[in-house]
Amino acid sequence: MSDDRINILYFSSFGTLKGGGQKSLYHLVARLDKKKFHPVVLLPAEEDLAQKLRELNIDVVIQTLPSVISFNLLPGFNAFFSLLRLIKKHRIDLIHTDGPRNTFYAGIAAKLKRIPLVWHVRASNRDRFDSILTLFPAKIILVANSLRSRFSGIERDDRFITIYNGVNPAEFVKVSSSDQIKESLGIEESSLLITVFARIEPLKGQKYLIEACGSILSGLQKFHIFFAGEITDKEYQRECLDLAESLNIKERIVFEGFRTDISNILNRTDIVVMPSLFEAFPRAVIEGMAAGKAVIATDVGGTAEAVEEGITGFVVPPEDPAALAEKILLLAGDRETRRKMGESGRLRAEKLFSIEENLRKTEWVYHELLGR
Repeated sequence: MSDDRINILYFSSFGTLKGGGQKSLYHLVARLDKKKFHPVVLLPAEEDLAQKLRELNIDVVIQTLPSVISFNLLPGFNAFFSLLRLIKKHRIDLIHTDGPRNTFYAGIAAKLKRIPLVWHVRASNRDRFDSILTLFPAKIILVANSLRSRFSGIERDDRFITIYNGVNPAEFVKVSSSDQIKESLGIEESSLLITVFARIEPLKGQKYLIEACGSILSGLQKFHIFFAGEITDKEYQRECLDLAESLNIKERIVFEGFRTDISNILNRTDIVVMPSLFEAFPRAVIEGMAAGKAVIATDVGGTAEAVEEGITGFVVPPEDPAALAEKILLLAGDRETRRKMGESGRLRAEKLFSIEENLRKTEWVYHELLGR
């Protein structure tokens, strides 16, 4: 392997592949041209992401970065000097961060070492330290154009670039084994399957979908809602189940927990719904499109940049069960529209949201910053 490769130190705020941001990081690092780039990934914990990266022979470092606000300064200093040693050991040429905490520590180190830093912004909500954090990066990657409003106080647009999250369309090719999904869930083949891929927590808005479906019982007799996602708030799950019971649709609700066989589930899904209250650029939406499914999603973050209204799906206001119900009924009664939207969504995902397009633009940022 050539010694003139670009050594890049990546930071991840989480050590698990359950989050969309970590999936995006994994696909990026896995597909980098290893003849040109040598990635080193720093993770806060020894979890499944570390294992998957090591299987690809990618260098992994486990280090927890302490809170920036702490009465005990010693852990912060130790973490910072540990980063400096890591940068020297691997002869790092560029740093790529993804969260406020790691951008703070890595940003100071990058300034001292005089190497460029890329901050990959995957959240639409503002951080109280944004005004400080924006002093460090040479380039700020946004996962959607809408995230530019988070930094409305910064006039220099040349530091910002939008690079949409990428998916691998080949992962969502229909296979016959997926026919067992409905059967395994005890769902009739003729029943409409509505799927939501998201953590079970209030900000993901599952209760609004339940309320919407409860209001359309007279117009839609056979349907099931499949919630696939880590149950991070059990009290909220109970609230959703109680709501479903009061609306007489509890038996139509499935809380499956975190699943890895996303493509199989999508292949048997009829409609993908994302009822979130806050998002940046939801991976579940572009995965649904890549699988050739009509999508109904709330107008938050960059959702409207992903879904082409009336062509690949529908965008509705958040916290609006009536709007959700209207679009679900429309699609439930029109198989041909679902098919056409799915085909259009697949083409849009291949053109705009492929991992290859994501990789090409990200590598271009690296070369631009390093003058290569």
